[in-house]
Amino acid sequence: MSEPIIKVRGLHKYFGPLHVIKGVDLDVMPQEVVVIIGPSGAGKSTFLRCLNFLEEPSAGTVEIDGVEIKARESGREHRRLIQEIRQKAGMVFQQFNLFPHMTVLGNIIEAPITVKKMPRDQAIAKAEELLEWVGLLHKRDEYPSRLSGGQQQRVAIARALAMDPKIMLFDEPTSALDPELIGEVVEVMERLANEGMTMVVVTHEIHFARDVADRVIFMDEGVWAEMAPPEQIFTNPKEERTRQFLAHIL
Repeated sequence: MSEPIIKVRGLHKYFGPLHVIKGVDLDVMPQEVVVIIGPSGAGKSTFLRCLNFLEEPSAGTVEIDGVEIKARESGREHRRLIQEIRQKAGMVFQQFNLFPHMTVLGNIIEAPITVKKMPRDQAIAKAEELLEWVGLLHKRDEYPSRLSGGQQQRVAIARALAMDPKIMLFDEPTSALDPELIGEVVEVMERLANEGMTMVVVTHEIHFARDVADRVIFMDEGVWAEMAPPEQIFTNPKEERTRQFLAHIL
């Protein structure tokens, strides 16, 4: 039996008096795809951001691929561990977050060269391979402003993959896209899942959750209200809150 690649224990997050995440635990196995759904304000994106310490948890521990970080510690070692976790956990945001002053290629090679000290020609070769994989090699010299939202998000996925992450975190990756562009991003995510990438995905794309997830978590008011395989969550949820939520979106 392999070990979980992600272990979260007793995670809490406060923003001032607001208690956004209330002591959740989670184990994710290698190659597992976990999708988190739930109403706005449930704490889904905050949870994801706590996994790679874009938000500092208020209490609890996060362990990714053997690197464990306790909440509320500080100092040089704490910062080093955060850097290590961020290299293991690629993140794709709602708002693409590409550098507007850099070409597509420049966006992808930036982190491997500066963080991993990868030789430039090696970084370029890897970036071109990834661009081909997301179907955008012909856009390598374009600037982000000249791409559609779906293309920008596919570049953002390629950029995250350029660091050879062990896991990928997706924070509502399609919610800023026009409906006709959602499919091209979901398709890349499905291919990533099929190739065995461990993924934690916050999304409203129920088709993706139903077709690709190994487990779906329904999050409400900062806790896991229900966690089950997709067929159970979507056809026979146990919790009334889950049923009410799904009645609105299905």
